[in-house]
Amino acid sequence: MSEADTITSNAKSNLAFTLMDLPEERRQNMARLYAFCRIVDDIVDEPGMTPEERHAALDRWVEIITCKFPAMPGIEAEVQKLMVEMQLDTAPLLELINGCRSDISPRQPQTRQELLHYAYQVAACVGIASAAVMGASPAARDYAMALGYALQLVNILRDVAEDCRKHGRVYLPADDMELFGVTVDDIYNQRYNYRMRQLLAYEAALAEKYFCESEELYQAMSVEDRNALIPAQAMSLIYHNVLEKMQDDEYRVFERRYSVNNFRKLWFLLRARIGSFEFPSIAEWGFLYGEKKDS
Repeated sequence: MSEADTITSNAKSNLAFTLMDLPEERRQNMARLYAFCRIVDDIVDEPGMTPEERHAALDRWVEIITCKFPAMPGIEAEVQKLMVEMQLDTAPLLELINGCRSDISPRQPQTRQELLHYAYQVAACVGIASAAVMGASPAARDYAMALGYALQLVNILRDVAEDCRKHGRVYLPADDMELFGVTVDDIYNQRYNYRMRQLLAYEAALAEKYFCESEELYQAMSVEDRNALIPAQAMSLIYHNVLEKMQDDEYRVFERRYSVNNFRKLWFLLRARIGSFEFPSIAEWGFLYGEKKDS
């Protein structure tokens, strides 16, 4: 098993689960991409590192993906091989590194625009790179971006308490919090009340908007692109289910961590595969049963 496979398997993430649907070569390449994203994200949260050490570790990965220096054997070499063999655009991955770098000295976004810029860096750009690795055409870029926004917003809602208390980060825009009369202290001390519920529902509506946008874009894609992006669409179904659970539970994110069990993940993967098919029209079905097609 490659180091990328080991990292992906040990992560037990939703994405890792959906990769089983890919052909082996694409699955391996996605494992390399996922491992890179995971490592870069972990650099920011790894305990015992100084800010200088975190920046240096991220700088090293800039060198790897831009192929400025030879990679060390192992995951560095695997990621560099992915970049070279697939001729991946480095821009989205450099944006990811910059987004993670901003978490070293976190600053709460003031506006939704600032929140979406961060989500673009750490999620939408990952979606863009993933779509390319999965074999989708450039036409899938808007879908990948919209889905990336939706997934990241769900992550922020689900992890709002942990991000604040453990990492000192608040991703909910200050303007939105002020609108509903919620403070950072309220989040840190997990004050669950009407104002907090209204704030979280407000942010959930933004996530819902991007889920709807990504679904419309997915349905408008070619069959080839839909087939290539089955794992991404499964991720959409899984994360939307997490969002629905939070909504149905009135956003009790301070009390529990919302997740989806493996059986339901498998069901969503199957739904994504079925949803990628282009079914014959009624006229075509008639032709299949021997009825004469109009000329």
